Amino acid sequence: MTPEAWTVIGTGVVILVAIAASNRQLRAELRTELNQVHAEIGQLRERMAKLEGLLEGLREAITGRKVT
Repeated sequence: MTPEAWTVIGTGVVILVAIAASNRQLRAELRTELNQVHAEIGQLRERMAKLEGLLEGLREAITGRKVT
């Protein structure tokens, strides 16, 4: 093979390695962000449940009967 062919092959390999490393880093960042989103959704669920309970209590206090 000619030196030019080896240069083309080497350049291709270097580009593939760079893309693979970039993808690995991007996946790690996305995994971290996804975990944070899941945690925030859990916190929002807890806050919404608390508000629902407060609204049920208020409704019961106003109407004088249990909400089913």
